Amino acid sequence: MGQFLNLNNKKDLDFHFINEKLINFGNILKKNEIYNENEFKNWFNDFKKIYGNKHVTIQLYIVFALLYFIGYSFISKFILLDNNLFSNHRYTLKRLIKVERKLESIYKNLKIFDLKYFKPLISLVEKEEISIFYELIELVSNSVFKSKIEPEYFFDYLIQKLISPNIRHKSGEYYTPSFLVKKMVNDSYSFGDYTLDPCCGSGNFLIEVINYILSQNRSKKEKIEAINKVYGFDINPISIYISKINFLYLLKNLENAFLLNLYVFDSLFQKRENFNDKFDLIIGNPPWYTYRDIESLDYQEKVKNLAEELEIKPLPKNILNLEISTLFFVRVMKTFLKNDAKIFFVITKGVITGSHASRFRNFRGVSNLRIWMFDNHIKKIFNIDFICLFGQKSEGLKKSNEEFKSYYFTLRKEKSNLDYFDSANLELENVDILIPYSIEKKGGKTYVKKLISKESIKNLTPLKESYYKKLFHKGADLNPRNLIFVRFNKFDDSLVRINPDNRIFKRAKSPWNKIEFKNEIIEKKFLFKVIKSTELVKFLIYDHYNVFLPLLKSDLSFNYEKLANYAKKFYDKINTLYLKYKKTTTKHNSLMENMNRWSKLINQRQLSKIKVVYNNSGSILNSSVIQGNFLITGDLSFYDSDNLCEAYYLSAILNSNVMTNNIKIMKSSRHIFKIPLDIPIKKFNEKSQNHSKLAELGKNGQETAKSTVSALLEKNKNNLSKFKIQNILRKKLTRILTQIDEILRKELRSS
Repeated sequence: MGQFLNLNNKKDLDFHFINEKLINFGNILKKNEIYNENEFKNWFNDFKKIYGNKHVTIQLYIVFALLYFIGYSFISKFILLDNNLFSNHRYTLKRLIKVERKLESIYKNLKIFDLKYFKPLISLVEKEEISIFYELIELVSNSVFKSKIEPEYFFDYLIQKLISPNIRHKSGEYYTPSFLVKKMVNDSYSFGDYTLDPCCGSGNFLIEVINYILSQNRSKKEKIEAINKVYGFDINPISIYISKINFLYLLKNLENAFLLNLYVFDSLFQKRENFNDKFDLIIGNPPWYTYRDIESLDYQEKVKNLAEELEIKPLPKNILNLEISTLFFVRVMKTFLKNDAKIFFVITKGVITGSHASRFRNFRGVSNLRIWMFDNHIKKIFNIDFICLFGQKSEGLKKSNEEFKSYYFTLRKEKSNLDYFDSANLELENVDILIPYSIEKKGGKTYVKKLISKESIKNLTPLKESYYKKLFHKGADLNPRNLIFVRFNKFDDSLVRINPDNRIFKRAKSPWNKIEFKNEIIEKKFLFKVIKSTELVKFLIYDHYNVFLPLLKSDLSFNYEKLANYAKKFYDKINTLYLKYKKTTTKHNSLMENMNRWSKLINQRQLSKIKVVYNNSGSILNSSVIQGNFLITGDLSFYDSDNLCEAYYLSAILNSNVMTNNIKIMKSSRHIFKIPLDIPIKKFNEKSQNHSKLAELGKNGQETAKSTVSALLEKNKNNLSKFKIQNILRKKLTRILTQIDEILRKELRSS
């Protein structure tokens, strides 16, 4: 239950007490079989589409019930200005009806209280045994109502504090601080604009639009006309309920002369013709989640088809990272905006850097595109790097955008420790021009690479696809690691006793962060040596892993029926665990099928005795030559060669500072993958003096790295991080890397 309450203001709230009350109340609801009530079933079915089956629990139901009934208290205190309606917070049906009727007598036909999910609680809370529900509402609402937060942000605060980020972020819910909302509204809204937030949440953007309207020196009639052009959609009925309450609070002095254009509506997949081509401004913060986060296969298919329809579907290798926010941007722009009208979204920075958004970056039908970027003090509020993206709908625009204005904002020094609810002034530090570092056409489709500063392009090596681009391949995705990565002890000449390798649990996530077996016996021949990027430094892999795989070592073939007894028994055990815990959207029907996805495991390349590897993510490009019977995992890319000199030649180039500097400019977030091979590395030529010298330097680099790291490991066996190794190696390899850079620059100039 603790995941639902994270109220860290100890002066106002004893959250241990609240957690205890929530647990008790949840148990009482279970005892009363709340899950058999039709209203609860309706709530469950509606909200599992938003949060997924796993998170739609009785505990989440209680939190939403709290928000719902606190809404009644808020209306009584701040809108009806009646502090007596809920003295002691006795939520009897009679008192609830009294609030509803009093509100409806003032604001006719507004339909605030049309949610029936919590009807079973009304009769239950009248029982003396669960009067604790009153205490919960009183404790939470009294604390918030007395806080320094503006009333229109009470529910925003409560949602963030009562519902775990893990649950909110599952549906892409990230709330936007009011200082940023205000800046965006002031820069884009004009009085009287038809305005829409297509995923409005508790209404932050619309609240600021309303505040702007009310602050203007206009007549009451003009203000009401402008307010009646403000619309909000959201898939979450609780969000719309809260938005309506916030609107009523802001507009209480206008009596009943306005409309509440707030609708439970799916902006991606629902259609209402009366909204088409209606709006002058679309503004908001669309959901931040990706295709891989979707639990329903049917919904994944709908998303994939929509991405294709909107012409932003990425290549198959990038589909899992498809940003749902990009679908919102294009869909609502095309459907709801007038021509030449404005769209302004808070969105993840990956849409201007990641390969998964390379078709989105065509920005077809968008003109006057502007990007806002921010310093770290602002970004840490979200814990995700984000931007604000502005554009205008231009139906006649055929050519893709090639230059984009970027505005970089910072905070005044006194606001360096910024909190979400603080007021703050954003200051423009500089304006830059961003351009794609490359534009590619494949199969009649245009892919715009990462946007980079026009200035930084001067420091970028001229780009041209390397001879080796199609020869390097990603390694095998050997997952889940907790089931197959092992440490072993000899049992007899042919058998070993295995336990999970503790190293793989450092970054493991649920459900793959548990120890699922102990002291199992398998045949030794089913242990394979595997290398990962976690042990890759300049010129060297300094350690390896042992992995159980039910394969023949001669050709990596899989034949379940011919597996040895112990291996078959163990594989059955871990395969059962895999099938039990895997996502419903994962199409692989066995552990083996999962490990060999895209045939990255069972292939002749993995059997090569000479391989060159480099890391697929990170800030520094590292490479090493691997000799022997080692399999390569998916966090590395590798090239299998039969020529050791060629391998050292490639390792020298990939370890160079020239390559790392280019990668830092070109790479998308943490990911590197085939970006190094967009630089024109020539095919190895033994007759070339430069190539032979690079191969020699590559070999010397490996020998230096090996002797340096061996000495370090012998001296500091239990207290040596990869970071320390990298720093020491960097100094040891300075001369070699300088020589490599000099030769490589000559080679690239002649490409």
